[in-house]
Amino acid sequence: MASPTPAGLGVHDELLRSRATRLRAAAVGTEGAWLVQWRNADTEAAYHQPGHHTLSLYLQGGEAVRCLDEPQARGAPDSLCCMPADHVSRWDVRGSLQLLHLYLPRLPLAEAAERWFDLDPRWATLQDRIYFQDPVLSALGRRAAALDWNDTDGGLQLQQLSLQMQARLLLQHSGTRRAAPQVRGGLSPLARRRVLQRVEDARGAELTLRELADAACLSEFHFVRMFKLSFGMTPHAWVMQRRLAHARELLAAGRLSLQQVATQAGYAHLSHLNAALRRAGLGSAARYRGAAAALSSQVPVAASWGA
Repeated sequence: MASPTPAGLGVHDELLRSRATRLRAAAVGTEGAWLVQWRNADTEAAYHQPGHHTLSLYLQGGEAVRCLDEPQARGAPDSLCCMPADHVSRWDVRGSLQLLHLYLPRLPLAEAAERWFDLDPRWATLQDRIYFQDPVLSALGRRAAALDWNDTDGGLQLQQLSLQMQARLLLQHSGTRRAAPQVRGGLSPLARRRVLQRVEDARGAELTLRELADAACLSEFHFVRMFKLSFGMTPHAWVMQRRLAHARELLAAGRLSLQQVATQAGYAHLSHLNAALRRAGLGSAARYRGAAAALSSQVPVAASWGA
């Protein structure tokens, strides 16, 4: 869920001191990582060993921005900058632009490198790069920027995208690069039961990736990969599928108002439930309830079957 209060992040705090406007912010996980979207125009900024890693993606504009330490470099939409914890740079910002920043504390990223890829955490440092292209990273960042961060399920989606971005940084833009390990199998039967039970127990309450990974006794990164191998979809897609199934059951039962159904199934508003139903080709909540009631009236009672 979106939160307005990242603190102790040098790049973030420097932008706040400039004329940049923080549009929204969201904590992604429990290890101090944040996604922040900025609007900026006609200002200056300087970063001096912020103590955390920053991935910057230009969403709009950037052609008139100059890094004074690399004056020949040119920004543009989908350009990326990777600024590690010991990064130093000065910036002259001209024109209007929007940025997506992913802030990653140094220690949790090093620990993730060791857990996920067996990298020595002492060598899991990101490359210092001003303006480079990585279509995979840009696509992940744009997916994150396109989400409604205040939506009930925005937190889970953002966590998944953040993990994918971190893995990409470690494998392609760190001091130690290696191929991604081969993944075999999936969740064990016991882990599958625990995770699915956790989803069912939530019954519409917000779930985090950490909670689901803990149920499987895995790191978040390995959990996402093993879950997809087991179920053919991401954890978020599975949760959405179960949430919609629960809403359909409540609609068919006919005992709750449409808004009550949306709330109990975990949708922030009835409009969100309607959107989910339409994506599944089922119309609005009212239409689905009407169709379910009509179908129910046509089904013979058990006595007519000789029961």
